[in-house]
Amino acid sequence: VDAGMSPGAPRNIFPQSGFPSPFFDGDRLAGNGAATPQSWVGSGAPIYSPNQFGSLSFMFRRGSAPAGPGSQVPIQAIEYLGGPRLDLDGDLGNGQRSFARPTGVTPAEIPGVQSYIDLGINRATNSLSLDGFDATGTNAGGAPQLSPDYGVTTNVLAGTQVDGSETGPINPAFDTRAGSLTDIGPGITRIDDLGYEMWQDSISQTNTPASETLGVFQYLGSMRGWLIERDGMGNFPTLAGQLGGTLWSTINTADVGASINRSSGGMNVIADGVAGDQFSLNPEGLPTGDLGAYLDAVVIPLIDPNASSFVYLEASGIGTNNSLDPVFGPTNGYDVVLIGQMVPEPTTCGLLLAFGAMGLLRRRRQA
Repeated sequence: VDAGMSPGAPRNIFPQSGFPSPFFDGDRLAGNGAATPQSWVGSGAPIYSPNQFGSLSFMFRRGSAPAGPGSQVPIQAIEYLGGPRLDLDGDLGNGQRSFARPTGVTPAEIPGVQSYIDLGINRATNSLSLDGFDATGTNAGGAPQLSPDYGVTTNVLAGTQVDGSETGPINPAFDTRAGSLTDIGPGITRIDDLGYEMWQDSISQTNTPASETLGVFQYLGSMRGWLIERDGMGNFPTLAGQLGGTLWSTINTADVGASINRSSGGMNVIADGVAGDQFSLNPEGLPTGDLGAYLDAVVIPLIDPNASSFVYLEASGIGTNNSLDPVFGPTNGYDVVLIGQMVPEPTTCGLLLAFGAMGLLRRRRQA
């Protein structure tokens, strides 16, 4: 829905010292009205335009730009998730997924399975595991001289290497990749405490050379949300009035002061914004009182008839930046909203993505 648009109307954010700036996140629910057109701000044109695929899933990143002595300008970056996964070396025939892009090479779209999150569901233990995450992102840039390569990103679980291999979490206290399930009613299951760390990198060849690790931006936190399943007649339950609201406008202050391992080595300590722009004094998105009504009206009509279920996940998180960009640092305000559907894949009995948000690749049931 709303391809080329933001999740919401602009709202001005005022720092304690400096100048206000618009954030375009609204209530962080796509297709809910008041969206704003998004255009690339930078040089050239990215291979995909901002929110080209009409995403329902987002990664939000809060920052602050210096604007003279003691002054700041609040900044927000929105990554629109979904669409084809990319092989950055442009060679689909070499038998290897690559996150390293040689100079002058156009990334190749990987056929078949598109952007996905992989969840394992165990009803016997009422538990949930995060087993994979591989999503393409698009964004609006933000500086006239910015290379178009920065307008498209790869987004994966922490520990993913440039050759696609995985080494596992580097911040296991956050990145547990495990959560809990609680049945609320027929077809409605609450998800809690699903720990994660996701790494985000642009497709710029200077950002992901083969000699370096991934993870220019690190997003960490704990997701909550809902698993919604069809009944025996193939119908989803009516959700209005049953799920409560979203997290927003909550911002994570519980993890301020935490030390996190950087993907590039060393450690950072999480701060509540910067001097002159304390993030917790401004809201993260606008509140939505009835998430279920939104899912009924906007999401369920988009779901593939073969999808047995879908999930809504959200997290008010923290993160850090391993580049030289002075705008984004080790702070709170690194947030996530993921909506995905589960569609049986006939060749593997797994699950395949469908609409331009997130596709759930596999859903393994045990007991």
